Amino acid sequence: MGSNSKKIPAACLILAGGKGRRLTPDKPLLEINNRAIIERTVQVVRPLFEEVLLVTNTPAKYEFLRLPVVRDERQGCGPLMGIYSGLRGIKHEVAFVCAADMPFLDEQIIRSQFRELGAFDIVFPCPRERPEFLHAFYRRQCLPAIRDNLDAAIFKIEMLVPRCTTLRLDKAWFAKKGLAERVDRAFTNINTMRDYRRWLEQGSRTLNETPGSNILASIVPGVLQEIRRTLIEQETAFQDKSTPETFSSIWSHSSRVARIAHHIAKTEGWEEEPALLAGLLHDIGKFAHGSYHEDDTPEEENAVRFAQRILSGTVYEKWLPIIGDAILSTYLEGKATSNIGRAVYDADCLDKLGNIGVVQFFAKKALRRQFLDDDVMIRTSIELTYAHHAPDTLKTETGRSLARKRKIRTRTFYTGLLEEWKELGLGEFNIIEEDIAGIVCILVVPGSCSCGGRLDRESDIRDSLKCRSVVVNYRCRTCGFQSEFSFCLPNVSGLPQKPQETRDGKNERR
Repeated sequence: MGSNSKKIPAACLILAGGKGRRLTPDKPLLEINNRAIIERTVQVVRPLFEEVLLVTNTPAKYEFLRLPVVRDERQGCGPLMGIYSGLRGIKHEVAFVCAADMPFLDEQIIRSQFRELGAFDIVFPCPRERPEFLHAFYRRQCLPAIRDNLDAAIFKIEMLVPRCTTLRLDKAWFAKKGLAERVDRAFTNINTMRDYRRWLEQGSRTLNETPGSNILASIVPGVLQEIRRTLIEQETAFQDKSTPETFSSIWSHSSRVARIAHHIAKTEGWEEEPALLAGLLHDIGKFAHGSYHEDDTPEEENAVRFAQRILSGTVYEKWLPIIGDAILSTYLEGKATSNIGRAVYDADCLDKLGNIGVVQFFAKKALRRQFLDDDVMIRTSIELTYAHHAPDTLKTETGRSLARKRKIRTRTFYTGLLEEWKELGLGEFNIIEEDIAGIVCILVVPGSCSCGGRLDRESDIRDSLKCRSVVVNYRCRTCGFQSEFSFCLPNVSGLPQKPQETRDGKNERR
């Protein structure tokens, strides 16, 4: 990677101040492949530049980006005022200025463009017929010229060219640098609904994504954006407020569950749209108001309230009774009593099985600062037990069929992992099947204590806050070391019921 791994010693100004006359005031929030256009922009520039600022007069819309904001010093002057205000707000002497409606910014082009800066005030590309002044580098020494033009009501950026030292990167330059094939995609911006529809399709095709991954694009953009914004803002508020990053694991999970639920509903011959929406909304109450189980209100009831707020008055309002019933029946009572509830229940479980489940298990452990060690090895018992019972516990034939394949994949992965662990001399673990109170549990058990002594093991089922848990106790015969490991069991047939099953008895797996 060489120098390309280093950040460019400059700022980046993302201009999100357009009035949206040709499309919508929220153009940067339109989504391509399940990500807002402006988020795609941020994903490219944040690791690329030492400083990133958002220039906008509507900062509330973009709070989820967690970027410092600069407002126009005077409104109604177009992007020239955005450049002026942004240059005045940066710490660096140079800034890359880009529009917020360019979804496919290209790191290689931006780096190559910066290398041409030299002593120039402005370096702008012209890969086709017209100059791209909103994909250009500007020095702060342009500020006096910009100020003069603004005062004279000369708002066209190109009118700076006679007053500053500029470099124009033409078509020949792109060809010489081997960048010609990147031009069409890199300099795309979204000006019309036709542009948007074309790039919804083109973006998916270019990224080699399957047609199903774009099913979220069928949802009215404003509704999808509001669901996404709510999920991300709540999770971020719940996490450490001292960090500038955003947290979107619940949004990522919900978007996958929505697509899986849609697939199940389609295969089963049920209504697809409410399944898609219920999947998106099923976890939206988890971090309600930035807290987790702070009061006695079940998260599922909060989810229904959010669903009503977001969908009321939209074309999806008609689905609210079905969506609410799906969320409550599946999670609040632990029983999926409707077709859509069954689809969402199975989708949520399938998102934690197979190769996807393995990846998520280790990703979650890492986020909790738990890394690959003996304790994590023992906790893989949870994944194996759930995978073992999934084909019998899911609610739809489609779900059960998919679970049977993922049961095998899960067992195969963890078996291979434990074999490697032993081969490298890291320790010995064995996968065993144990009948605990009539329920088969797949446990990963250590071959010995860390002292080398033999471990005795006792297992039982215990009442937990929201489930029945299997509890495994270990005791070393040699050094006396003791430890306890427990996890919630899936709702398998024959599982003893809690003496007093509570109304909020959602089976929490992890």
